[in-house]
Amino acid sequence: MMLNPIIPIGDYCGGLISVLNFFVFAGLLGLSLLIITIVDLIQLRRKKKKFDFIPLILTLGFGISFFVIFENKEHKFWTNQTLAGMVLKDGTPKSGALRLYENGSFAATYYHADYSCTFQGDYELNQNRLVLKRDDLVTQTDSLFATEYLLIRKDSMLKPTNENFEKIDIREIN
Repeated sequence: MMLNPIIPIGDYCGGLISVLNFFVFAGLLGLSLLIITIVDLIQLRRKKKKFDFIPLILTLGFGISFFVIFENKEHKFWTNQTLAGMVLKDGTPKSGALRLYENGSFAATYYHADYSCTFQGDYELNQNRLVLKRDDLVTQTDSLFATEYLLIRKDSMLKPTNENFEKIDIREIN
């Protein structure tokens, strides 16, 4: 339940509420572990029962899983990133990031003031023409991302085929 919002599968949103939810659940998990450990130590001392390591192992497993996934939150750790770009819409607070991956998928992140939403799908790159295969991408990202771009390597940018959209500055390309 705690790891689900930070695993980059499908569309997802995150922000201040997600962080607060994490701290509430992590606090409850930590408090539960502390209480169980104290009870186990008391039983170990008074009744000479064996110490129960299962809650400690589960908590350590969760903690390690959280940090591994959190370090790769914006990236799909099962495939390599081939292109990363940023878009800013002039005169508005709208911004976003586009990432393309080797396995033919993309992630378009739309940044809001206190949260961000990532929309995922597949893409096709023929010659210098990039097609993002997601029909609702324009509406989901409030017209920040188009579905077709021209890759202009010498200027390090993705130029939309529709003039109503902003160009995407390429930050990294492999």
